[in-house]
This record gives sequence, C-alpha cells and structure tokens, in this order.
Amino acid sequence: MKKQELRENYKARRNSLTAEQLTLLDEQLLEQLQQYDWSAVRYLHLYLSIEKFKEFNTWPFIKWIWQQYPEITLVTSKSDFETHQLHHYRLEKDGKLLSNSWGIPEPIDAEEVAVELIDAVLTPLLVVDQHGNRVGYGKGFYDRFLANCRPNVLKFGISYFEPVPLIEDVNEWDVAISRLFTPGKTFYLEG
Repeated sequence: MKKQELRENYKARRNSLTAEQLTLLDEQLLEQLQQYDWSAVRYLHLYLSIEKFKEFNTWPFIKWIWQQYPEITLVTSKSDFETHQLHHYRLEKDGKLLSNSWGIPEPIDAEEVAVELIDAVLTPLLVVDQHGNRVGYGKGFYDRFLANCRPNVLKFGISYFEPVPLIEDVNEWDVAISRLFTPGKTFYLEG
C-alpha cells in the first residue's frame, strides 16, 4: 500500500480504539519499553503524545526513565510549522509545558539541546513496514530531524500496530527506524 492509504487506514484504526483498549495497549507498550536496556543512552529524545490523536501516552515511560535511569537526559521538541523543523529541548520534571496549535505539549523556558548529543530517538508513527519505513502525519518533521542526527543514533518507533510488509512509495528523504515497540512485542526491522 501507499502512504496516504496506510495513513487513512491506521488513523481510523487508532481512532476506533476505546479508552479501555488504549489503557491496556499503553500498559503492554510500556512493558516492552521497560524491557529494553537503556543504560548506554545519555540523551533520549521522545515525543509528548497528542491526546486527541490517541497516541501512546509517553508519560508513564518518562516517569519510569526518571526513576530507573536518572543519568539519562530526556529531550523533546518544539515544532516550527513554517520550516517543518523540530527544535530540541531538555525535558525536566518541574518544567513547564504549553500545547501548540496541534495539541502537542511543548517545553517553555527550557534548555536547548544540540542534535549531535542525542543517542536515541523514539518516534511517533501510525504504521511502519518491515524495512523500518514509517508513516506518520505526512509533514516530514521526523525525517528532517533524523537526517540531521549522528549516523549511529538509535532510531526507534512506537505503534499500537505490527509492521506491514511494504510501503510502496518510500522516498529518498525518508529515514527508516531499526526497532519498533508494540504492545506485547518488539520488532527488529531490516532498515
């Protein structure tokens, strides 16, 4: 399938999930994230979920990292909708957040973090194929961001759904991920 068809299909599938289903899926996803050994990571970039889009709730994972890996600096982004670039900031326990026009919580008055420092990125996505090619919301924010990261940055994704066999219309600027965390299973991808 092509990206637009996959995007529409998986947005509809995610939107059809009930609150009870989301709670269970989030718990199962959190278990998968907790099984990973994060000890080699010093700067971990992750997204703050958009509640109205029924994205995986990253807050229990964030709190777990702060407790289990206090040496890890958590990083999140602010979106520049004119340039479609992400700017990266330290996520602090007592930091202030303000939701942007899309409903994405973003840090305010936070310390900026250079992209070169980031060791691992947890990307939001709707679906991914077995080669690690992602389908998100179609604006390319994360492709631009990942292209600017160090070549050895760990590129991970989080989804409620298992990988599809193939995304037919992958472009040269698409950046694949190498691992996908899903409820009940972590997939190691070919990309």
